[in-house]
Amino acid sequence: MFQFTQSLYRLTFIVAFLLFYNFSVEAQEKLNYQGPLSVGNYTGDANYAYRIIDSDTLFDGPFRLKRANLDALLQKQDYTFDFSGSFQDNYPNGFWKFQFGQFQSNNESQVVDYQYRVAISGVQEEASGNIVLGKPDGSWIYSVNKIEDSKISETLFKSSIIFDKGIPQQNFRIENDSLILAGRFLRNGLTHDEWSLFDSSGIGVDESWFFNDGLLQKIRIESSGSIDETPIYDNYAGQTKIINLDSRYIEALAIYQYAILNSDRPVGGKMQSLLAQNARYYKKIDDILSELGESSFLPEFKVKVPYFPFSKEEEQQINQILADYNAAELISKSFLEDTQLNILKLSDQEAAFKYEVINQISNDVLNPLKQLVLFINNKVLEFAPRKNLLESLWNETKPKSEFNIEVALDSVKINRTFKLQSSNTIDFSVFDLKTMQNISTTILANLEAIKAELNQTLLNEKRQQELIALEEKLILQRNEMHNYIDSVGVESSGNIKRTLNSLKKHADNALSNYSALTELNTKLSAGQKLLSCYLQINKLAKNIAQLPEQEDTIKEKYKDRIWNPFMATLMDEEVKKRITSAYRKFIIPYFLKHAENEFECNQVNQLNDLMSMTYQRMLELRVENTSKLERKLRKVTDPIVVLELFELQPLTTDQE
Repeated sequence: MFQFTQSLYRLTFIVAFLLFYNFSVEAQEKLNYQGPLSVGNYTGDANYAYRIIDSDTLFDGPFRLKRANLDALLQKQDYTFDFSGSFQDNYPNGFWKFQFGQFQSNNESQVVDYQYRVAISGVQEEASGNIVLGKPDGSWIYSVNKIEDSKISETLFKSSIIFDKGIPQQNFRIENDSLILAGRFLRNGLTHDEWSLFDSSGIGVDESWFFNDGLLQKIRIESSGSIDETPIYDNYAGQTKIINLDSRYIEALAIYQYAILNSDRPVGGKMQSLLAQNARYYKKIDDILSELGESSFLPEFKVKVPYFPFSKEEEQQINQILADYNAAELISKSFLEDTQLNILKLSDQEAAFKYEVINQISNDVLNPLKQLVLFINNKVLEFAPRKNLLESLWNETKPKSEFNIEVALDSVKINRTFKLQSSNTIDFSVFDLKTMQNISTTILANLEAIKAELNQTLLNEKRQQELIALEEKLILQRNEMHNYIDSVGVESSGNIKRTLNSLKKHADNALSNYSALTELNTKLSAGQKLLSCYLQINKLAKNIAQLPEQEDTIKEKYKDRIWNPFMATLMDEEVKKRITSAYRKFIIPYFLKHAENEFECNQVNQLNDLMSMTYQRMLELRVENTSKLERKLRKVTDPIVVLELFELQPLTTDQE
C-alpha cells in the first residue's frame, strides 16, 4: 500500500510538472500580428512579432508600421509614414528606419514597366541607424528633404551624430537651409573644443562656442569683419554640475551673466535654435518608440555649469518665497485690474492711496521677486552665485520698508508715506534667500491687510451703487402704478376707484417708511423687499381694475338658451344664479376690503393668487354639476365660507 501511494505521488508530480512546462513554453512562444495599429498620432498597417508574459504584450522580433493612401494623394495630399526595425524584450534593438512624408501629386502619370507612376512633391523626413536596448548607437542620420517631381530639390535639415549606447561621441554636424553647426564630444558625452556655427551661404554671422571638458569658456561672434567675444565661465574653478545642453542650459548661461556682469542681453546667437530643431526631430522618434516599448532615444548633449547647491534651510525659504509671491501677486493683480476700484480712486482719496501703495509694491518689490520666482521655477537658480544674483535683481529699486506715495485728486497732489508693518526685523542690506523670504512674507501680510480694508470699502461702494439702482427701480414702479391707477380710475366705479386710490396710499406710506431708514445694509434689505412688494401691488392694481371686465365675462358664460312658455320662444337667461350672486355679493367685496384696509406685502401676493384662482374657478363651475353646491349657498353670507365651498383657500389672516 505504501509503495502504491508513493508511485501515485510521483505520477501526480510528473503530470503537474508537464502541465506547468507546457504552459511556460506556451507563454514564451512568439506570436505574430498583422493588422491596424495606432501609435500616438500614427495609425496604419502593422506587422510585428510579440510575446505574452503575465498577460502583458511584449514586442519581440521584427516590427513595421506604415501608411500611404493613393486616393488621398490623387485627390489632394497624403501624409505617409513607415517605421521599421526590431525589438528585444520590448526594447527597440537593431537597425531602425523612420520615414515621414507629406506629398501632393501633379495629376500626371506614366506607364513604366507595366506600372503607373505618379510624380509627387512635398517634404520627406528620414532617420536611420542602430539602436541598442532603446538607445541610439553608432552613426545616426536624420534628414529632411524638399521633394519636387519625385526628386530631392533641397535639403532642409540634416543631422549626423555618432552615439555609444545613447552617449554622443566624436564629431557631429547639424545643418538646415541656412546654418551649419559642427563640433565634437568627449567619450563621456561632454561637449569639448570649438563648436562652430556659420552661415551656409558664406554671408552672415559666424558663431563659435569654446568648451573645455564640458565647461563653456567663451562665445565668439564674427559679423562683417568685427569680432564680439563674451567670456562665460573662463575663470571659474568652483563646483560644477553636468546637465543637458537644452533651453535650461541657455537660461543657466544667462542667469550667470546677469549675476556676474549685471547684463541681461541674450547669450549667444542662433546655435541654440539649431540644437532645439535637432532635439524636436529626435523627440518625434522617441515619442513613437516610448509609446511602443522601453526607450531613451533623446540625444543628451552634456555640459558643465557652475553649481551652487541649496541647503535644507534655503530649500524651505525657496518654497516659502514661491507661496508668498503667488499669493501677493494674485492680490496685487486683482486690485490693479479691478474696474470698480479704478473708478472709485478718481473720487475717493483713501481708495486712491491704497491703489497707489499696491501699484508701488508691485513695481518695486513684486517685479524683482517675479524674476527670482522665474529662476526658481525654471530650475536655474542653483547655477549662479546667490549674493551677486540677488544684488542684480534689486539693482534699480533697493528693498525698503517705506514707500512715498503721491495721490492726485481733483488736480490736487497729496504726499503720504506708507510703512510696511512688521518690517523692523528685516535687514535690507543683506542679500540672501532668508532676506528675500522675509521680504516676501512681510509684503504678503501687508497686502492682505490692505485687501481686507479695500474689500470692505468696495463692498460698501458696491452696496451703495446697488442701493441707488434699487431706488431707481422703486421710483419707476411707484410712478408706473400711479400712472396706471390714474388712467383706469377715471372709468372705474366708486368701490374700485376707492380701492385703487388706497393702494396708492399704501405704496406711498411704505416708501416713506423706507426712506426713514439710515443704515446701509438695513436699507438695502428693506428696499429689495419693498421692490418685490411694489411689483405685487402693481399686479394687484391691474387685477382689481380688471374685476368689472371679468364679471362681464362670467355673466356671459353663465347665460343659457331657455324656453319661455309665456313668450313661446327661446330666451337668454342667467343660470346657476346662487353661484354668480355669491361671487358678486360676497367674494368681490372681500377682495376689495383686503386690498383697501389690510396692507401687508405677503398678503398682497396671496390676494393676487386668490383673485386669479377664483376667476378660473368661476369658469370651471359653469360646466360642473353644482346642484349640491347651490343648495349649500342658499343661506351662506360669509365670503370665507363661500370660498371654501368653491374649494378655494381664504387668505391666511382669515383662516382659523
